[in-house]
Amino acid sequence: MRKKQADHGQIYSVVDLETTGTNVKEGDRIIQIGCLLICDGEIINRFETKVNPLKPIPRSITQLTGISSHDVESAPVFDDLAPMLTSMLADTVFVAHNVNFDFPFLNAELMAAGEKPLQIPAIDTVTLSQLLYPNAKSYRLRDLSAKLKIEHDQPHSAISDAEATAQLLVDLLARLHRLPTLTLKKLVKMELVLPQQTKLLFERELRQRKLKPQSLSEDLYVSHGLVLHKKRPLTISEGDARLTYPMTKRQKIRLYQDQLVYRPIQAKMMNAIYNFFTRDKARQVMVEAGTGVGKTLGYLLPLTYLTVPNGKIIVSTATNLLQSQLLTQGIAQLKQLLPGKINAVTVKGNSHYLSISKFAHSLMVNEDSQLSQFLKAKILIWLLQTTTGDLEELNLNAQQIPYLSEVSHTGLNNLSADDPFYRDDFLVSRQRQLRHANVVITNHAYLVAHAAELGALANETYLVVDEAQNLAINSQRESRQQISFNQLRIAINQMQALTNPSSNANLAELFNAFPIGAYHVELIRKDLSALKDLVEQLTLAFLTKVDQQPNLDGFIEQVLVNGELVIMLDSSNPLMESFEQATASLKLHFTTLQHLFNDHAERWLGSDRYLMNQFASQLSHLMTIEAGFQAIRATLEKKDETPLFWLTMRSRSERSTLVLTGGNLTVNHFLRERVYAHFNRQLFVGATLFTSNKSAFIFDQLDLEREKVKIKRLPVAFDYEHQARFLMAMDAPSPTEASDETVITYLSQTIANLAEATNCQTVVLFNSLQTIERVYTKLRQTDLFNQRDILAQGINGNRDKLLKQFSTGQNTVLLGAASFWEGIDLPANQLQLLIITRLPFEAPNRFENQARCELLKQAGKNPFYHYELPQAIIRLRQGVGRLLRTPTDNGVVVVLDPRITTKRYGKTMQNALPPSLNKESLMTSELTQKAAAFLTQQARKVNEK
Repeated sequence: MRKKQADHGQIYSVVDLETTGTNVKEGDRIIQIGCLLICDGEIINRFETKVNPLKPIPRSITQLTGISSHDVESAPVFDDLAPMLTSMLADTVFVAHNVNFDFPFLNAELMAAGEKPLQIPAIDTVTLSQLLYPNAKSYRLRDLSAKLKIEHDQPHSAISDAEATAQLLVDLLARLHRLPTLTLKKLVKMELVLPQQTKLLFERELRQRKLKPQSLSEDLYVSHGLVLHKKRPLTISEGDARLTYPMTKRQKIRLYQDQLVYRPIQAKMMNAIYNFFTRDKARQVMVEAGTGVGKTLGYLLPLTYLTVPNGKIIVSTATNLLQSQLLTQGIAQLKQLLPGKINAVTVKGNSHYLSISKFAHSLMVNEDSQLSQFLKAKILIWLLQTTTGDLEELNLNAQQIPYLSEVSHTGLNNLSADDPFYRDDFLVSRQRQLRHANVVITNHAYLVAHAAELGALANETYLVVDEAQNLAINSQRESRQQISFNQLRIAINQMQALTNPSSNANLAELFNAFPIGAYHVELIRKDLSALKDLVEQLTLAFLTKVDQQPNLDGFIEQVLVNGELVIMLDSSNPLMESFEQATASLKLHFTTLQHLFNDHAERWLGSDRYLMNQFASQLSHLMTIEAGFQAIRATLEKKDETPLFWLTMRSRSERSTLVLTGGNLTVNHFLRERVYAHFNRQLFVGATLFTSNKSAFIFDQLDLEREKVKIKRLPVAFDYEHQARFLMAMDAPSPTEASDETVITYLSQTIANLAEATNCQTVVLFNSLQTIERVYTKLRQTDLFNQRDILAQGINGNRDKLLKQFSTGQNTVLLGAASFWEGIDLPANQLQLLIITRLPFEAPNRFENQARCELLKQAGKNPFYHYELPQAIIRLRQGVGRLLRTPTDNGVVVVLDPRITTKRYGKTMQNALPPSLNKESLMTSELTQKAAAFLTQQARKVNEK
């Protein structure tokens, strides 16, 4: 096949290969080739063929690609295709999604067939996507196709993948062409190390700009050499009159028009909230609204009518992800209903935001770290889009990337009004927005730390605590101190590198012309050397306290005796005294350098300022850790408190993982006095707040007086009787009585049987990562492992990564622990079978749980009924709540813990679930058949519709 000759324009050959494996050197071969030729954004030719690899195709590859050994029996061998492929691809630019796999693999096959390797440029669409779609959640071809609405029905089919990659390339090239010239110049100047010849695209685009200049888009502007996105001005609603609340069904339907569907239960929620705060003059209200009610709009609408025009709604939720969902979903709906009346802003901790000033200084230096350089390029392009500067938009783990900590914000107190980027700064912009916003969205951690500041935003403030069951945990975490000895080492090592004369950029060279400066740099180096030794001695001192064995999750946890910890951290202890003296000396010498630097401000380059900022950032980390030691000491010295501190580490051989954690188990009336007191009214909302009608658990957890709280529990929104089943295995081995091996074997076999019988998206919930690992190991030995994708937390990735893979999978099995019991949203057929392997009680041998139970005993309360059982019931309700997310969902919950049927408290747990949910106790064999039959019946109903 010859490629069609184009009169003008570069021809791109977009190629995808399916192979018997990933290692061509070990004999893996091509089994399918897909290729499209693109010129000027149009497909000018295509080629696809299966290839006989002259060897059996592994079963796992057949399951992935759908190609079996039988399918390729009559296909051509690669040697016969090689000359034609060489001719077709000559003079093109080779393109692939992960080019460092396809290009070398194809060249290896060509050479094995007697052809010369392709000597053509090759570019990677994964890397281009990471740069040009900086806020994409995933860069898998399937996920990018969904994001761009590219039809991609057959992933892992070579031609389908090639077609999707070709359309992706067209969009990428268009985005590249729209980049501002100034941004493009900076990208080229950064000397990025990209796969193959990918960076040539940026260089070629810049050359074309010189021939054909391009004007700046209207939504962008230039500030001191950076191209930034214009901030959206907040529209201020006109008039001072209060709005008239739509109390009746007719009024709500008139308000909704054709934008929203009237929901009776949601309407009850709205009216209850409005009446509690107006008619009853309530100060505190609690509403339990299950999944499907539409609780976000259920509280936002009535509160808007209560606060417009002069009040503010402060909404606090459990996580940053839920903050984002509130803004993109709930607030978006509210704005549709009340145009011009809603101004919303999201608030997080300072470190979540980019410091434009720090970032600009970092661009002055081309660093040795390829990752840092790549992130700079990504952020440069992201700045063309973001109006918030929230680093979470980049979907990166900022805590694991040192560069991001160097350019993250440390607060307005550390930003001078004379800074060139002051007017552009994201926190400055956020403060302006806060003054005009009538809805402020934050998270529980920020609320607990900044309640006074948030409460002072207006004279009339309504606090909404969404996912209220998590507020107590967040308040405890906020009052908790944590010191990572590895973070100490990293900060010291980074500062040593920045003062090492052999480093490319260092303080010794910077101050070489100033004798007093050079002298202080040398003293800093001595302080850092001393600190490094002291940290090792501190680590060893704490390690001598560790005598515990690993827990169920494989971690070592060691409770510390408070009296011994006081002695270790006391300033009179020679080790701690030396540490504090060395830290103070280091800070003093660097402060002297800063004064010297400022006195000769006209002398320095931007790269010099960046170097000083880098050192200051690491010194700040060190000082924060030292302050942590002091905070722990202060906590231990307080009377009438209940401090508990402990050490954790992965294993005795991994000293770098040693962490000191702790704080007070209980903080007397902390929420009541330090949080609620700053707001006029408080509304507590959640899907799973109560364990029973009489339970005081949620009120104790939230530091509330029950008799002062107005309560509304709304009925469930779904038809559980017809949409779901709750099946309990009465013959399962008891996890508290049977041997571990018996339980693991039973769980593995039953999970495999259920998954094979139902063949649907399945989540299996565990109480420990160690159990997941053991079950996963046994599942690897079953046929299920070859038939289905099995994802395991702690083995295949973290929670967020696994959820992304699972939500786009087909008939995938996901094994997850604690963090999967709540906060995951998998509607429709993304989840149809939920298996609970063990009732979600906290591990009784966990020292924190033991200490809390001991406190309850001292108060004359039964720990099981006042804490452990209510906590487990809420967790069980949260787990079951994962199953149905929309009115058309259906599914089965299976519990493989017999205690739910044999223990008295098991009935209490069942009663806490929706009354209409059909609950059955069955033998395991019957249970498997019942689950499969119900799901088959539901699928048939869907098909009939």
